[in-house]
Amino acid sequence: MLRMVPETVQAYDLSISKSVLGMFIVIFIMLLLFPRVGSAYKKRKGEAPRGLQNALEPLILFIRDEVAIPSIGAKKADRYLPFLLTTFFFIFLCNLLGLVPFIGAFNVTGTVGVTLVLATFVFIITTVSGNRHYWGHIVWPPGVPLPIKLILVPVEVVGILLKPAVLMIRLTANIGAGHIIILALTFLVFIISDYGANTAAGIGTGIFSVAFMIFMYFIELLVAFLQAYVFTLLAALYFGDATQEAHH
Repeated sequence: MLRMVPETVQAYDLSISKSVLGMFIVIFIMLLLFPRVGSAYKKRKGEAPRGLQNALEPLILFIRDEVAIPSIGAKKADRYLPFLLTTFFFIFLCNLLGLVPFIGAFNVTGTVGVTLVLATFVFIITTVSGNRHYWGHIVWPPGVPLPIKLILVPVEVVGILLKPAVLMIRLTANIGAGHIIILALTFLVFIISDYGANTAAGIGTGIFSVAFMIFMYFIELLVAFLQAYVFTLLAALYFGDATQEAHH
């Protein structure tokens, strides 16, 4: 006997989207690569790196020596280095995955939901790591007249929320814009092939679109690294600001 399903019952779509699939691929790659690199460091401690370890070590040392230590300090950098390295390589690999042709044009870091989660992690770590000096300057800035404090404190509180929002918007907009430009040039080639392939202007426009699209791919390779670097650097600066000690 059939049962009638009430119209008020709603079904939730739990299917895997393209962005989720892209994240799974990147996570699988990271789980495949980095345990091997870590075990190589343990086995060949003090020896020159080889193979995969040699390929990834420049990026690892770059994040440690040029991002974490200058922004947070040598004494506290190791505490945040695992998160910074994970964030950098996750964003970098997601960006590179989106540039691989013929596999579906993944746009993981151009999705607001993904960048929102990354920015939320940065916000939580910054909030939890904030020391007395950090919160004192936000809640009750020392040496500031009371009327100014009534204006400054709300601005500082709003700034706490704006920092992760800026991280989210910057990463989403920069990665999404590059994909939009490449897709627009790709569609332009097909449009010209349908309506203007028999004219000299149509052929010239098609050649220009293809050439510019290839050029944009090389630019996006640079952007893939830069956006991962900028996100990681700003996160490290926020952590450093939250943990810095009072100057005497």
